[in-house]
Amino acid sequence: MKPMKPIPISAAEHIAKTYGYDQVIILGRRCHDSPEPQGDHLTTYGRNKDHCAAAAQIGDFLKFKVMGWTKKQSTT
Repeated sequence: MKPMKPIPISAAEHIAKTYGYDQVIILGRRCHDSPEPQGDHLTTYGRNKDHCAAAAQIGDFLKFKVMGWTKKQSTT
């Protein structure tokens, strides 16, 4: 199996432009039953500043409220 890599914003942008969407949220998962290390990755895209903010807000909800990710503590 291929190693997990972050999904680039350019992939979400390509989907948005190809299929006519203002916002795209991509959630990639490798589940616990995989023989490879498990993990999740989430990428968001919005066609302008307002759509970027909306997609990011949806992405944060999915990461923290649905998937149970924890926010990293700031070191500053």
